[in-house]
Amino acid sequence: GTDASLPIIVIAQWSSVETTMDGFTNDAILSLASFLHPHDLVHLALTCKQFGGTRESIPAADVDAVSEFERRSYICNDHAQVVVERSWSLMEEAARQRVQEAKHIEWKHSDLLSRREAESWIAIDHRLHLMRTSPLVFHRLVGNGIDHVKNDPAHVQIHERALISGQYPLGSSCAICQHVMKSGRHYAEFTVTREGYIEVGVMRPIEGWDTREIKTMHPMGSNDYQDFCTQQQQGDEGYEGNVHCYLHQTPADSHGRSNFLRNNDVVGLLLDFGDGGTLTVYKNGRCLGIKKEGLSGQYCWVASMTNAFYRSAVKITRAPLPED
Repeated sequence: GTDASLPIIVIAQWSSVETTMDGFTNDAILSLASFLHPHDLVHLALTCKQFGGTRESIPAADVDAVSEFERRSYICNDHAQVVVERSWSLMEEAARQRVQEAKHIEWKHSDLLSRREAESWIAIDHRLHLMRTSPLVFHRLVGNGIDHVKNDPAHVQIHERALISGQYPLGSSCAICQHVMKSGRHYAEFTVTREGYIEVGVMRPIEGWDTREIKTMHPMGSNDYQDFCTQQQQGDEGYEGNVHCYLHQTPADSHGRSNFLRNNDVVGLLLDFGDGGTLTVYKNGRCLGIKKEGLSGQYCWVASMTNAFYRSAVKITRAPLPED
């Protein structure tokens, strides 16, 4: 007899199942990989040669069909098999495709997705992820004396060679934020992570202006920038008014250094379109008052740095509106 009150325990024994990727084409794998975080692409690349290697053995008859991404050469093993040497791995190609799509759609005017020397596509894809998840990033860099800090799109610095190489003339370079402000109230903070000559403020968006050949630029003193804004006024209401740029300039310190910000200084900017277009400046928690009026149209946050003696660095963050 059996006791109905006793529980029935079912023990299931799992047998080992050998899995294979032979049924998946590279196109199918790339489609699946397009949904993964850049960190996951790295992990997959480390699992097997198919994902992380640059060589793949395929039937010789299929060589003409290999067109997913660039290949360097063919190495013939025999008449039946050919080893394809690719320029990058399958996971790198997944990252490259995602970056290229973003460059042609949402970030077509950004400098952040350009490949830097021997940088991997997964590294660029990670930067794209930060751009999409960060409220404020510096997506345009104008001038060759400035770059990003450790792949952080919200953090910029004077280029490490800008102070010692003659290829970087003395002058200012600008980092321009991607966020376009047209109405309402907006507040951002700029935190100095390395002291130096830094000015922060607002300027017009510069989509459509090719700035790749510009070595130095300060928007308040650039005739090219002023001409661009004047041309845009003819057909774009976003450039209405006469205030195309404002950078907050700090008075000289005890060493006679104007526009010099120290380590850990925090400069806050409040742009208010509802009060006649005003820009209020805060420094280290203290309100310095309204510094500019008559702002109308559209603006972006901007940081300008000069490569003179100091390799300065500054980071932008969105912060709550300060209390009145």
